Amino acid sequence: MQQIPQLDILPYHGKYIARARGLKRLAFRVMPRHTLMPLIDEIKLAWLRLWSLRTVARYQAAHGLLVNLGAGNKGQPGWVNVDVLPMPGITCVYDCRKHLPFPDGSVRGIFCEHFFEHLDYTEEVPIFLSECARVLQPGGVLRLIVPDVERYLRAYLADGWQALSAIRPLDDQHTDFFLGCRYNTKMEFINTMFRQGHEHKFGYDYETLAFVLRRYGFRQVVRQSFEVSLRPELAIDQAVRASESLYVEAVR
Repeated sequence: MQQIPQLDILPYHGKYIARARGLKRLAFRVMPRHTLMPLIDEIKLAWLRLWSLRTVARYQAAHGLLVNLGAGNKGQPGWVNVDVLPMPGITCVYDCRKHLPFPDGSVRGIFCEHFFEHLDYTEEVPIFLSECARVLQPGGVLRLIVPDVERYLRAYLADGWQALSAIRPLDDQHTDFFLGCRYNTKMEFINTMFRQGHEHKFGYDYETLAFVLRRYGFRQVVRQSFEVSLRPELAIDQAVRASESLYVEAVR
């Protein structure tokens, strides 16, 4: 069979399929990877939710917490660092899309950097934001950091690649610093930012983010910038993401 060359965009997806053996290889013949992998992820997360029921009891008497949601490998000492993967620094392995394991009013601040765009806008965002509002104490602050879609679209409309490269580190061949893939066109770049395979679910500008925050329990919404916060202890932003990020804070 003729070997079909892979596209330069997210090339590891094609390599993953090519390396598959046994039942996994058979599964990819029956169902496309872009359909099968999200299904497998959801099955794993459903299993995690069943095993996480005891987590709620661990925090039943908690108060004054600082919580880092979707912390990844950026867990903070003294914080409750939440992620679905048990990485170093993660203190709470939990799927926080449908529920947060903290009592009402037990949290003084929530930090959430480049996780919110992974939530489904119609099904998961209302639940997630309502849960954040529930666990925050009055006056508590939610700091949300997401890719700034308005900034990306303005850069897309500019001539050449210079404006896009100023937002997202790209080399002379348009290779992405974060993902390691090469873009042949600016639209490939934009689609990757909005979708990232199957991982990104929605893109945000300030107007949309402010709308959903006010709708689901927050009385004040403020546009911020890198390392500027209503609560300085929440300004733990990654400098490497500053050029592409939208910073918004909401007060319970």
